[in-house]
Order: sequence, then C-alpha cells, then structure tokens
Amino acid sequence: MSPQYYSWVHILGILALALGINVLLGIGEFKRQESDFIANNFKYYDLIKHDWPLYYPDYKVHMCYYLGYYLPVAQLAKWFSLESARYFALAWSVIGLFFVLLWISTFVKKNGIVLVFFVIIFPNAWIIYALIDWIGWHREVFPHYFILINDFYLVLSKFEDNWAWAPQHTLPAVLGACFVIEAFLNKKVSRLELLLMLLATMYWSPLASIGLFPFVLVLFLKDFQTLFKQEKLSELLGMTGLVASFMPLMIYFISTEGVNSGNTGFIWQTGTSLWVIYYAIYVLANVGIWFYFIQSDSFEWSPLIYGSMFFTAILGIYRVGLYNDLNIRGVIPAFTIMSCGISVWVIHNWKKKKLGVYLLTTYIVIGGLHSIRNFGLAILPSKPLTTIEKPFIKNYTSMLSFQESAYGDTTAIKEYCLKRGGFFDKYLLKK
Repeated sequence: MSPQYYSWVHILGILALALGINVLLGIGEFKRQESDFIANNFKYYDLIKHDWPLYYPDYKVHMCYYLGYYLPVAQLAKWFSLESARYFALAWSVIGLFFVLLWISTFVKKNGIVLVFFVIIFPNAWIIYALIDWIGWHREVFPHYFILINDFYLVLSKFEDNWAWAPQHTLPAVLGACFVIEAFLNKKVSRLELLLMLLATMYWSPLASIGLFPFVLVLFLKDFQTLFKQEKLSELLGMTGLVASFMPLMIYFISTEGVNSGNTGFIWQTGTSLWVIYYAIYVLANVGIWFYFIQSDSFEWSPLIYGSMFFTAILGIYRVGLYNDLNIRGVIPAFTIMSCGISVWVIHNWKKKKLGVYLLTTYIVIGGLHSIRNFGLAILPSKPLTTIEKPFIKNYTSMLSFQESAYGDTTAIKEYCLKRGGFFDKYLLKK
C-alpha cells in the first residue's frame, strides 16, 4: 500500500471530509435534514424512551424492523440522556463514513483523495432526464430526475442523496461494496468473512443484503469445488454455523406484516405498454452511457464493473414497497462498485491522453456539479424540521402514527409491524 494512506494528513483529511458531509446533510441536527429523518427521529425517540422490544399499545403490535443503525445510539442515549442522542448519532455516522471513504481511497496507488472526490460526486442520469424534461417529451414521467410509470418508481440515487435520505441503508451497502471490491482485487476470497458481512448487513438493511448477494455469490462460486475438500471442512462447518446462528433473525424479518402488504409487482404490470421504453431510458441513461465510454479498453476492474452494471439494470424490474425501496436502496452496492470502478478507470487512463477519458471525466464533473451545488447550498443557515429530542410534528405521537398519516393509509406501517399471533409474537416477545 502506498505511504500516502499511512499519512496523518491523509487520515485527518478523510475524517474532516466525513464530518463535513454528515454535518451539512443534517446528521447531528446542526442543519436541515431530509424529510425521512422525521421517521428516523421517531425511531430514535421511541427506542430511547421505551423498553425493548419496542411495543406500540395503540396499535397492539411489536416493531419488526432492521434497527442495527439505531440501537447503539439509542442505548448510549438511554445511559446518558435524550439530549445527547444527536451527538452520538453524528459520531456514529462520521465513524462509518470515515472508514468507507478511507477504504475507497486505498483502491488506487496514487490520488486516493481524487478517487474519493469522484465517488462522492458521481452522477446518476439527472442530466439526461433534465434534457428530456427541457424538450418537453413525457414531462410527467421525469419529475426530479426519476422515472415514474403510474405508481412504479425507477430511481438511481447519487451517493449524496443516499446518505442524506437513508444512512441506515447506505452505510452497510457501501461497506459491503468495499468488501466485494477488496476480495476481487486481492483475488483471495475469505468465504467466512464475506458470509458474515452479508448476514450481519441484514440487521442494518435487508435491502443492502439483497443488493450485495449476487456479488458475494459470484465470489463464493469461484473455486467452489474446493469447499468440499477435506482441508476446507472447518470453513464449511463455520459457514453452516453462521447461517444457523442468523436463522432467528431471518425468521424475524419475514414475520413482518409487510410481507403481504400488496405493494409488490413486476414493471410490466404497471398498466402501460410503454414500460419498455421507460425502462430502456432508465438502463441506457444510468448504465449504457458508462458502458459506451469504457468498453473499448481491457481493464482489471472490467468484470466487476460490468457485473454492477448488469445488476443495476435488472434490479429495477421488480418492485418492493410503495416507493420501490428494493430498487432505490438495493441498488446502492452495485452503484458504489460501478462508481468506484469507473472513477478508477478514469484515474488509470488519464495519462494515456485519450479523448474518451477526457469526455468521460468532463461528463462526471458536469454531472457532479449537482451534488457540489447541494453541498454549497447546505452551508447556508437552516434548521431541522424535527429532532431526536423533539420528533413530534402535527399530532404524531410515534413512528407508526407518523408513517400512517404521511403515507395516507395503514399499508405503509405494515413493514414495521410484527405479525400478530405469530411465533415471535406469541412465544418470544412479552407485551
């Protein structure tokens, strides 16, 4: 590894960047937060103020949700004070982002900070969507840089948007992506480590686990036949033990009422024959344009980049959740791998003085101006709408009451509710 990564200047620079990003995006409650933090602040408040496992007497249900991101902060706030939760939340997110950015910076021998910068500003298809909107073609389909087919969303969010809206999904997703990249580059696969990462990710975000699964599976299948040799018996037994130990958690998650909430379906069930056109635009704008630039050169990262492109394309076919959370959050690992790989390709090929490299760099920088602009605007004075200490807004008294009202019906809260009368509800959780 290059000495730059052991430099205190490099390490402190990455730490300052992680702190600045979190503060500007509202974590720690020094600035305005995105609207999803109303629900996040309620989750924190409910976990801090009430006993675990969390039970809502007004709804007569236990919470059934992936709480890995929230529990450490909530427990610390229980020990200290509700007022301290904001600082623990900031520290927790800064530590996570610091390790993510530091890890990403090691994927090149030089210019690690340049790679980090490219990954942070790496754009989605907003330029192309904005152009379509500007010329007035299918204006109703492209509001705010995503595709909406009746009630079916196709969204590929940038790093900054993902972190601002849902760090609980983004942090495990990008950490998992770094695990995958590291295993690919080192050409050494520790199946136990990869499996533990995949299983542990579930308690932070099952959607991130789904997004990471294809990459982990491919790495597992590499030299798969060796797993059944005598000298690998301990590894096989270790993985079997890992899966067995996580089975209660898997059963817990599929015990949510959201499994049968009726907000799933394939893209061709959207009620319009034009879905093929809209899906083609999504794929070409978010994947095809990158493939056009880099496919002419053989590159060490190419198999991983193409795999991430392929998974980005197919993940949008099936919807889970009112806003297609599977697509929005599940694609984060693939998008992270793709953005890292393409950015490394740019750095690797910059000195070759090829027109395609300069054009791609220009496109990334111009596309990244949207994120740079958002960070710049975030410097202006602003206040969060709610806080962990006071999450209450209008007549909402808990996370469930907010979700029920915000989404207009009880369907939205099913994914947070443990099924009544099930094994967990009857035998393992006390009311």
